[in-house]
Amino acid sequence: MIRPWTVVSVSEQSVLIELLVDDGEEERPPVEPASRIDVSVDGQMYPTAKLDDGRYIAWWFTTTAPEPTDAAATEWVAAPTRYLAAATLGELWEDPALFDSLTAAAQPSL
Repeated sequence: MIRPWTVVSVSEQSVLIELLVDDGEEERPPVEPASRIDVSVDGQMYPTAKLDDGRYIAWWFTTTAPEPTDAAATEWVAAPTRYLAAATLGELWEDPALFDSLTAAAQPSL
């Protein structure tokens, strides 16, 4: 299940960042093989990988994380750069209520 939202940068250009949340259908992000690189954001390391479409994802919260396609990984942030994906993930991990509010806002109404 994909949860998209847009972040407006300082230069007033929009950058699409997507939250990807496992919906139980075994769908995993399509990553390029051997593209994992751990990125440092404010002294914290975040695993990132390149998606088949050229964007990057960050997931989990430690560099001992499983691969992004592992069944244990259930939440990812997709962005145009590794750093932006990792920094966004870091902010969401610092404020779990924000993550919950963003994913809840994207839930389809019944």
